[in-house]
Amino acid sequence: MKRIHCLGVMVVDALSGPLPAYPLPRKRVQVVTEKLVFQPGGGAVNTASALARMGLPAAIFSRVGDDPNGAFLRQELTRLGVDIRGVRVAAGDTTPFTYVGIHPDGERTFIHTPGANLGFAPADLDRQRLMDTDLLIYQDLWVLPGLDGQPGAELLAEARRRGVVTLLDECWGLGPRREVLEAMLPHCDYVLPSVDDLQVIYPDLGPEAIGHHLRACGAGTVVLKMGRQGCLVVTADTALRIPALDVPVVDATGAGDCFDAGFLAGLAHGEDVSTAARLGTACAAFCLSAVGGSAGVPSYAEVRRRALDVTG
Repeated sequence: MKRIHCLGVMVVDALSGPLPAYPLPRKRVQVVTEKLVFQPGGGAVNTASALARMGLPAAIFSRVGDDPNGAFLRQELTRLGVDIRGVRVAAGDTTPFTYVGIHPDGERTFIHTPGANLGFAPADLDRQRLMDTDLLIYQDLWVLPGLDGQPGAELLAEARRRGVVTLLDECWGLGPRREVLEAMLPHCDYVLPSVDDLQVIYPDLGPEAIGHHLRACGAGTVVLKMGRQGCLVVTADTALRIPALDVPVVDATGAGDCFDAGFLAGLAHGEDVSTAARLGTACAAFCLSAVGGSAGVPSYAEVRRRALDVTG
């Protein structure tokens, strides 16, 4: 079984909903929701957790504080079977935390405290352990200020020199930055961004044009995640649209990260890129059915069965 390493952020998510609106001082000082659930979150956590739920070996490389939230994350990931030996515990720092408001239509808004992630730097990484893998995904571009850009590009370049398949995803995080993205693209075999985020930095380009632009900047295969419209796979030869599954949306948290997990699982099992993308859409659909970043993801066999049912 191929090994998969996920580099990115670890966050405690407090998911609350359905949230009709936020409180306003002196106008609406309290809002009542039906539930509050604490779960591991963050892009790398969601992807690694989904991979573990599907039965694939996944490891995470990140930084947390030496506080109860950090202990909670390490305990939960270990319970799921994720390898946490690459997690740096930073003394005196706080673990990232996000309040996730789940609105009645399944969309989310966030209140985030970045904590230990702001200091996450190359020195926190066990470089040899990080590179000892078959697939490496740099999960949270624009949320890793100490790694984004040149440091991250050097990590991905080294991984490719060692024969590792490299992937890149992004998160709105501290705000999309075109120059940071384009510095890292030449070292990526696959890029898996959200089209909504990229249209902020490429406002004059449609999805297919964005895909070709990223390839012109040096990326290998581009897989644009397009929400309810599915995804667009752009290679040297083709631009293939793959529809999303039509499922009721309970919570969209982690759906893009679970797409990444399904895509990675397909690559790890030797599938071609279009089948891997279909596995991504199926894994995302399972995620949408439950509250949390990966809670609804079943075994790889079930994800594959659903993906194949869609393709006929």
